[in-house]
Amino acid sequence: MNSGLADPEFVRLGEALQARDGAQGRVRRTAATMACAVPALRDRLPVLAELPQLTVSCSPTALGDRMEARYGGRRQGVPCRLAVSVLTLPAPGEDYLAGPARQAVRVNAALAAEAGVTCRRMGRVEAEVRIGGVLRGRGEEDLVGAVRADLQSGLVQAWLARDAADVTEVVALTSVDGPFARLDLVLAAPGREHGPSRFLLAAHLVSEFAARGVRHLAVDTALFLDPAARDFQRLLGFEPMMLDLVRGPQSDDDCPAPRISPASGPVPTITAEQRRSGSESRAAEPVVAPVG
Repeated sequence: MNSGLADPEFVRLGEALQARDGAQGRVRRTAATMACAVPALRDRLPVLAELPQLTVSCSPTALGDRMEARYGGRRQGVPCRLAVSVLTLPAPGEDYLAGPARQAVRVNAALAAEAGVTCRRMGRVEAEVRIGGVLRGRGEEDLVGAVRADLQSGLVQAWLARDAADVTEVVALTSVDGPFARLDLVLAAPGREHGPSRFLLAAHLVSEFAARGVRHLAVDTALFLDPAARDFQRLLGFEPMMLDLVRGPQSDDDCPAPRISPASGPVPTITAEQRRSGSESRAAEPVVAPVG
């Protein structure tokens, strides 16, 4: 049986939950089951029992409070820590792009880099302008206030992929609590939803976070993903996991303290060898999928 985001049983469960408001019978009973405690849930839904469990130690800080708030609640009755999409980062960040499993990321990231796209961290003012512009262009003005509040809190970092003319391609918000990081927001600019810049920014974030000692990058529960977003996360290497939230430092946490990235200046994420590997695979069509 396939595992992870591509598991047919897992996909069917997610589709049932997304359709539950207009469904009857079995789907409604499944929705009720999802609101139960996770141990009982596992007994009823074997596909969830097979998911790996990741213990996340939330620090006794505002960042720990933020992580607990994001994963300690429920979404439409479903625990937010259930089947969370998680990317396990290699200790040497450059290893992320190695091997056949990351070919789509490698090829698309190389295409973006060769087209002049660069990635970097943004300062707060620039982030408010660029992210606000993307949200308005997408017709999602209602999110501008929440993004501004996040940026002003100082608990998130903003990231940018821009083309050679300094036009915004993709923006992202992340938060980091020790060896655990969360991808709070990823948005492609209108008209760039299917471009390769999303892959370059993903590779950039992996490189940055791995260098800081981050070992896991998480998003939200994968049960509510649409097919294109689920496929994009799968190509990046995300897998659904059960999060076990605890407060306090992990006993085996010997990761270095997070460092602060400069607000400007791109950090290379594609090596010369990886560029050559990407060129050799150029015959394949770039994989396209909307940002998850």
